Amino acid sequence: MANPHRGSVALQAGDRAYTVSFSINALCELEDALDKPVSEIVATIQDPAKVRLSGVRMLLWAGLRDHHPEVTVAEAGEIATDAGFTVAVEKIGEAFKLAFPAAKEEKAKPNPR
Repeated sequence: MANPHRGSVALQAGDRAYTVSFSINALCELEDALDKPVSEIVATIQDPAKVRLSGVRMLLWAGLRDHHPEVTVAEAGEIATDAGFTVAVEKIGEAFKLAFPAAKEEKAKPNPR
């Protein structure tokens, strides 16, 4: 079940529900599969001119690893097709943003001096 407080989002693909999230392990698998550091992957997905369908499929595959480890790369492509490409990309983006939450400002501590 998807829980945005734990970095996961729901993806409906046809009559099946999936949970997409990017844990450290999922991100490591993504880096290994694409042979790129996560910073380069982030830069690529932020530039629509550089986004490739195979990259979207690989992102979805990695995002499914935590909750659906049995899903293959080819099956991730089928899931993206069933969900609708635009919806799949939106859900990947949501899950990716949840993986890198903005740092919370620390409360100012009084100066003991």
